[in-house]
Amino acid sequence: MNETAGTKMRWEDLLSAHRLAVRDGSVSLPEGPARPAADGRSPFQIDVDRVIFSSSFRRLQNKTQVHPLSDNDHVHTRLTHTIEVGSVGQSLGLMAGAHIARQLGVNSPVTVADIGYMVQAACLAHDIGNPPFGHSGEDAINEWFKTSRLAKEELTSRLSGPELEDLRHFEGNAQGLRIVSQLEMMRFEGGLNLTYGTLGTFIKYPRATSLSATHTGTYTGLKKPGYYQAERHIAQAIAKVCGLLPHEGLDGAWRRHPLVYLVEAADDICYSVVDLEDGWELGCVTFEEVERALAPIARHPDKYDGDARQRWETLRGEDWYKQKSENDRIGFLRGKAIGNLVKAAVDAFIAHEDALLAGTLEGDLLANTPLGVDAKYCKKLAVQKIYNAQHVLPIEIAGFEVIHGLLDSFVRAAIDIEEHKNHGKRLPPQADRIDKLLSGKLKEANDLYGRLMRVMDYISGMTDRYAVTLFRKLQGITI
Repeated sequence: MNETAGTKMRWEDLLSAHRLAVRDGSVSLPEGPARPAADGRSPFQIDVDRVIFSSSFRRLQNKTQVHPLSDNDHVHTRLTHTIEVGSVGQSLGLMAGAHIARQLGVNSPVTVADIGYMVQAACLAHDIGNPPFGHSGEDAINEWFKTSRLAKEELTSRLSGPELEDLRHFEGNAQGLRIVSQLEMMRFEGGLNLTYGTLGTFIKYPRATSLSATHTGTYTGLKKPGYYQAERHIAQAIAKVCGLLPHEGLDGAWRRHPLVYLVEAADDICYSVVDLEDGWELGCVTFEEVERALAPIARHPDKYDGDARQRWETLRGEDWYKQKSENDRIGFLRGKAIGNLVKAAVDAFIAHEDALLAGTLEGDLLANTPLGVDAKYCKKLAVQKIYNAQHVLPIEIAGFEVIHGLLDSFVRAAIDIEEHKNHGKRLPPQADRIDKLLSGKLKEANDLYGRLMRVMDYISGMTDRYAVTLFRKLQGITI
């Protein structure tokens, strides 16, 4: 592994098969070569299996992708979206991996398939930390810790600055790292014990919540927080073992692992294309709007003449295409668009490999392709017509109320338990009952910050429907 920062990261370090090991709260850094699996499987294939069979992955089935609590079984949940991202990610990993493997040589223990598994595992975990109600759920948690009376009066003086920043900047990516490295399987002893290569590929934003947004600049890897103070030692270990380059002048921030860009591209490809299909299914956008957005990507400019509009109009005029139903046309456009975006992303990855290893690439991979403008148009259309659709907004507003109500109850219990354990105050029966609901996790924490993080773990881990059901029960609306 790299002991000091160099001008470039090394694939030999970045593809580490060593596993995260945590004992008594400290990370045990690996020594010597990684131990092969006893059953002959690739260590990165084992990572895939561990993510898929985790309870957090299973709960994605009832978490919002775009349309919360939808009655339409055809639109994507967070789970179906994640499975598709994993599929696209594996393709990206295999195609880019063929290029990487040639550089590593025949004596390298890492194979093309390993790199495919590594990207796939990170893709399958990429949304595992998302709370109920999607990104509006993130907003609800952050808003409560910034503005609620209980948070202002009871927490500000009791927590350190970085601890407060964790609570005020809840982020699905940071929560995801906490889940895979702390909460699942080996609780607080390495979690799923994934390989460092997969963990490095997973950390989309390698910086802490305490880093001010004014200091992040234009580098896309600093756009959001990627870990909490509670996982700082784990983030440091990942950076050290993978040889991630430190971000100049910023404590606790690093340049991205190059394979992160493939994970990001897989996510962008899927939601850019498939969210439009869901929007059409639900009547948020017209068929013509979806066709206009996807046709220029399905008709790659390297193969077909004209600008985006001309490529769309030419396709619409072809007899074989006109004979298809609208549903079949959407299917054709989706398949061709995803295929072309995958190839474009891999081409950009190879073309910009030096910048990726130096940690200097600006923007994402798709932005550095000939299809970048067309992909951006798809995202813009989705924001305008789908993410802010009229049927989505009332449920998101209700989701705010649900999450705020749950936080009122659970944070109050955490504070009461802190007062009871450290100051001998009487423990209110309601706080005791809430702790039992969490299987005693609030009492077992060492301090108030730890108790509050367990509250965040519990609420953010809820599915949309469970959050609504529990809120109604705690409010006495239903019994």
